[in-house]
Amino acid sequence: MKLFPVSLPLLGVLSLGACTVAPTPTSPSAAVKAETVIVAEGFDPNFYRAFLQNGFEAPDHLETIKILQAPLRIYLKTLDDTGRAVDAATLDSTERVLIDSARIWSGGTFGLTEVARGTATREKVSGWLTVKWASAPSGDRCGRSTIGVDGGYIELNASGACSCGTASIIYPRLVRHELGHAMGYYHTDSPSDVMYGNTISSEACDLLPSDRERRHAQIAHSTRE
Repeated sequence: MKLFPVSLPLLGVLSLGACTVAPTPTSPSAAVKAETVIVAEGFDPNFYRAFLQNGFEAPDHLETIKILQAPLRIYLKTLDDTGRAVDAATLDSTERVLIDSARIWSGGTFGLTEVARGTATREKVSGWLTVKWASAPSGDRCGRSTIGVDGGYIELNASGACSCGTASIIYPRLVRHELGHAMGYYHTDSPSDVMYGNTISSEACDLLPSDRERRHAQIAHSTRE
């Protein structure tokens, strides 16, 4: 599914970018008993399957539910894959969005316990999520992520094509979207959701998670094993 800002007559032309999901190995992240949440207030089984089991894009091949648990730490790389430094404004903006969004995606159960910056990686290290930068991603991709993988990663486009008019080289909603993937969520069917994976308007470049995303994140974490 596509995730890209579009041009609007009054807001100027914005760059295109796609969101893809990285291959997901077996993860020790918590599995959720889906049958136990049916009685939860506000539970929508169709949305739940889309949000946590890839039911929107692959309704006939539902994924096992995996969500990351606390403690969660972020390793924010300061260089792209060519060794070029990522600017301070982008690093600061990305860190702020990650801190603010982690608690939402955890259903309010935890936040980030640490954000470290450096030129190495914490991929495949339990308890860590690495945020790295691609200088020239294939196609029009703005970002990609593992889904619900302890020691997984988020990869963001450092070319500047995904700024959506902000001072940062990537827009806030993209960071929230990819963090959502990394913490265990899939694409949904409405542009009012951060996890929507198709064309968005430029007005949505700083969109926050919708009420239904927040509610079902709470349900998922309240029913974890």
